[in-house]
Amino acid sequence: MDEAFINYYRNPQKSKNWFLNINPLNKLNLYIFLALIPLFLQKWEVNIALTIAYIMIAVVAGRFKAFINPFLKLALVIGPFFFIVRALFWPGENLVYKLGFIKITQEGINLGIQYATIMLVVCGLLVLLTVTIKAEDFTYALEKIGFSHRISYIILSSLQLVMDLKDKTSVIMDSQRSRGIETEGNILFRIKAFVPVLSPLFLGAITGAEERSIAMDARAFSSDNKNTHLRFLRPTPGVEKVAVVVIDIVIISYIIWEVLV
Repeated sequence: MDEAFINYYRNPQKSKNWFLNINPLNKLNLYIFLALIPLFLQKWEVNIALTIAYIMIAVVAGRFKAFINPFLKLALVIGPFFFIVRALFWPGENLVYKLGFIKITQEGINLGIQYATIMLVVCGLLVLLTVTIKAEDFTYALEKIGFSHRISYIILSSLQLVMDLKDKTSVIMDSQRSRGIETEGNILFRIKAFVPVLSPLFLGAITGAEERSIAMDARAFSSDNKNTHLRFLRPTPGVEKVAVVVIDIVIISYIIWEVLV
């Protein structure tokens, strides 16, 4: 057997990028504390700054291309939607424009900007989680701090199920197109073409669940003995632990300062 292949499983799983090598729980900790800022500081400028910070983190992690496309798709749909809803239907005293029963006020515009920028932060956080934290590394880190392997498997399988359904949908749609069935057009036409996909998609999901159950039994998943892993993460350096604590303290101190002062 190739020695390089054997050493791949003997050594910790590392990436060429230093940020991706950070412990998944430490990265999650950083993202959560950054997400706390807009909850306490109701300023659209802060939300824009956080969005830029997420983009910079994606650049540092070398995942900018994987980050920017889904982020823009989410942000360009959800952000304007929340802005329009708040700007059109929020009451206020400073009237800017009136068209029939629709009254656009300055208060509604300000609130719409606030909500739209909050959605930018939420979208950036969700996309950044998916492109910088591997699900298998995250669940392994949870097991190392004492979580049951059953809980980690539920988390991993739930995340994997979404990707599996997406891939199966693409395969079914491609097979539909290969049979000459039109799947492109306006939104109503696409919905009509998507309905026949649901049946094989759900049947495939049920079959996949049964196959996973058989595979788990074959691997003695329910055994009370200590489970083993083919891959493992590098030990967390002390500098990284100290850096995480310092960043948490700085963010909490900033929030307290802004709220109180």
